[in-house]
Amino acid sequence: MDDREPIAPEPAEDDDLFGSEPEEPAPASGGARLDADSLLDRVIPGEIDWRDIVRRHPVVSVGVAAGLGFLVGRRKGAAIITGASAAVTGAVMRQLSDIFDGEIFEF
Repeated sequence: MDDREPIAPEPAEDDDLFGSEPEEPAPASGGARLDADSLLDRVIPGEIDWRDIVRRHPVVSVGVAAGLGFLVGRRKGAAIITGASAAVTGAVMRQLSDIFDGEIFEF
């Protein structure tokens, strides 16, 4: 006489991190995804299998990524810091707004 639905077992984790393409969930906001895979898929031509290159040459891949990050940081560091601080400030302001709009501070 239990009206609860049975809990389905979770699927087993795949041991191969790069082998198969995982299903991408639909973005909650309806906008474009901003993760490394989607960005690299847009920037690198489709003929180049960048996942295989990273799998075969991980140290070189990390070195190239660090070098590019250094160069971008040297050229656009101020803009990156400005954007990041604006994002953090906006998030804090939204949270404070939610706190102050609550019943706790109503007189």
